[in-house]
Amino acid sequence: MLRLGLAALLSLSFAGQAMALSCLPWGPTDAYLSADKAETRFSVVQGHLRFDEKLLPKVDWNHQEDTPAITRIPAHVTGKALNRTGFKAPFSQDLVLEVLCFGPWCAGAADGGDYLMFIEHRDDGLVLQVDPCGGYAFSVNSRKVQKQMQQCFNGGDCAPSDKGH
Repeated sequence: MLRLGLAALLSLSFAGQAMALSCLPWGPTDAYLSADKAETRFSVVQGHLRFDEKLLPKVDWNHQEDTPAITRIPAHVTGKALNRTGFKAPFSQDLVLEVLCFGPWCAGAADGGDYLMFIEHRDDGLVLQVDPCGGYAFSVNSRKVQKQMQQCFNGGDCAPSDKGH
């Protein structure tokens, strides 16, 4: 399920052969609010993502139409899940990294990267979805963002990004 309403706005402008992708501002609180409204459950985890980077989609610019919309990659996350007292609960799980492409623009991620992740609990397992405009993984690891996520989790102020909302 794509959450393009909040996650991304695709803007294709044609100047000769050039096209551009334009994304709405999207930050951790936006992801938290989106996950909170979803029909499925999410875990918020600060940790390391492990997967085979060779499996990330590659765009053949001569055959952009062949770019897959979704690539599912086996992955593993190790870190701490958010609970009422902060990022304290040990988390170590296999999951699927779901990499989305919007036309020729594809999400990226780094094997071993430290991410703030919103991991979806689907009927068929755990999924971390990333897209060219961000998705549900952020390469932030600051006390400020962690405190903000704890505040959201505990029902406090959880305002969306200042820009564009």
